[in-house]
Amino acid sequence: MADPERHEELPEGRTGEIWVRSASVAKGYWRNALATRETFRATLAGHDGRFLRTGDLGFLRDGELFVTGRLKDLIVIDGRNHYPQDLELTAEMAHPALRPGCTAAFSVDGNDDGESGGGESGGGEQAVVIAEIAPDSAAEAEKIIDVVRSGIGEAHGLSVRDVVLVQPGTIPKTSSGKIQRRASRAAYLGGTLAVIPEPAVS
Repeated sequence: MADPERHEELPEGRTGEIWVRSASVAKGYWRNALATRETFRATLAGHDGRFLRTGDLGFLRDGELFVTGRLKDLIVIDGRNHYPQDLELTAEMAHPALRPGCTAAFSVDGNDDGESGGGESGGGEQAVVIAEIAPDSAAEAEKIIDVVRSGIGEAHGLSVRDVVLVQPGTIPKTSSGKIQRRASRAAYLGGTLAVIPEPAVS
């Protein structure tokens, strides 16, 4: 494991970026010298040779490798690291209306305007949670959002900029069913989320 910023080896049990070195690792990207240098030519203090930066996070314990996520998905707010899957699980456990495995957490710049604009503004990275719920839960939307905010605040000590409830089956996923957090972030910033409509006031 390596500290991705300091390029130093991390001790067993510490989470860092997974770097590998082997004769079977490719030499680089075809006709892309910059990307090759950044990904395939990493150097680690105290070690000879070059390493491939996988972009995956993980840690070693008793000789076994445990993968914990992707470096690009990591949410860093006020100097603290938050794993999106942890925030997503907390949100889903906060209220039964949230569909399991259908929540996306990511960060946006505090100056970016998202679709709902209902959160706090200001500089620095801020967390956003998008969650699918059944349309018949729309009447409880405000309550659900409050419960999710409170749950994440209590479990992670994190203030969430925005909680957006969307239609079932609309959060971007890969063909294998993994949440596409960057695509979800782009949809949030672009205002293209299929937001659950607010119930009509009679």
